[in-house]
Order: sequence, then C-alpha cells, then structure tokens
Amino acid sequence: MLVIFVLTILKLSAQDTLVFSQENSSLFSNKYFLYPKSKTFEHKFKTDDGQIWYGKGTYEINKKKLILSFGDSEKDIKNENRVTKVYDRINKTDTLLVEIFDKKLNSSSGHIKFKEKYFYGDFENGTIKIPKSIFENTENPVVETFIQGSLVNIELTKIAELNVLKITAFDIYSYYHFESNFERVLTFNNDELKSDDFYNTTNKRKVKFIIEK
Repeated sequence: MLVIFVLTILKLSAQDTLVFSQENSSLFSNKYFLYPKSKTFEHKFKTDDGQIWYGKGTYEINKKKLILSFGDSEKDIKNENRVTKVYDRINKTDTLLVEIFDKKLNSSSGHIKFKEKYFYGDFENGTIKIPKSIFENTENPVVETFIQGSLVNIELTKIAELNVLKITAFDIYSYYHFESNFERVLTFNNDELKSDDFYNTTNKRKVKFIIEK
C-alpha cells in the first residue's frame, strides 16, 4: 500500500492536470480538476436542470486525505462578466463608443437598442458608435443588448462625460452557485476519491470519483 501511495503522489506531481469524475453520472457532470504544479483545484458540478456549482482554491494531500481549501470562487467569474463605463470630464465627445466582447465565443459582435432603434458594430472590430444626440431629453437612459441568450439592460448616467461603454461576458447565461471560504476533505486512494456526501446515490453510498485516463 505504501508503494502504491508513493507512486500516486509521483503521478500527481508529474501531470499538469488531473481530472476526477463522479462515477455513474450520465445525467450530470461532477468533476474535480487538480493542478499539481500550483497545488490548486477547481470543482465543477453541472446538474441535470442546468445549474452550475463552482469552487476553486488550493489543496494538500495528507496521508490518504485530499484537503480542499475553497477560496473566493466567485471573484474571477464576476470579473469576467462586467459592464465598465469610461468617463472623461475634459475630453467630451458627441459619440458614445460601445465595445462588446463575448469571451465564451471569442466574438466582439453585438448590438445596442434604445427606444426601438438598433445600433450595430462595424465589421473590423465590432465597435458600436452611437450619437449622443439620441439621448437628449432623457435622464439616465437605459440601453439594451442581447448576449449569450440573455437580455442585459444598462443604465447610462452623465451622458456628456461618458465616452466608452465596455460590456464583457464570459458565461452570463448559466446560473452559478459558488462554493467559497470553507474546507472539504475527500478520501484519497490511488486513482479514486471518495466523499462523505450522498447526492445522486442510492442506499447512502459515498460518492466516488474516478480519475480520467
């Protein structure tokens, strides 16, 4: 048993990524991704009804235990989905530039809608140019865009000073449950992980994760 354990540790250190998948998971996907070089991990659990549980952090192996320390799992994904407004009080412009970038599709195309009027980006870089004159007599106008299957409403303030509107999306269509700031311990044995959780199993059997070859 000691030899097997040592060989497994060597395997963990040699590979870039180790993926452990929950067995008998045809209707859902529950996986742990271990990154031995950085001693970090990700947990991705996609349920059969479209929900996503996501966690990340650091790990250590102590004897036959895999100790997962979940950090701020929400931070990075929130940073990917954001709306940024660039203001300039001195260099005011008559045109509002809108930049839309879909990181999931690696695409910069999109449109903006305001009061039944549509504005589309140019063919070169996808930048949308909107004359600020259309916002006259409208205090804090709301524009719409449609990205990744979702309608996004954006309120604009201080139109005279607003020069650029940046919309960045990574995965805004999925609904995330974030696992953050706690510790989870799994039983570690050769190419398997076992959890004390019983979700999606019968007879209260411990959940088993098998390494992907």
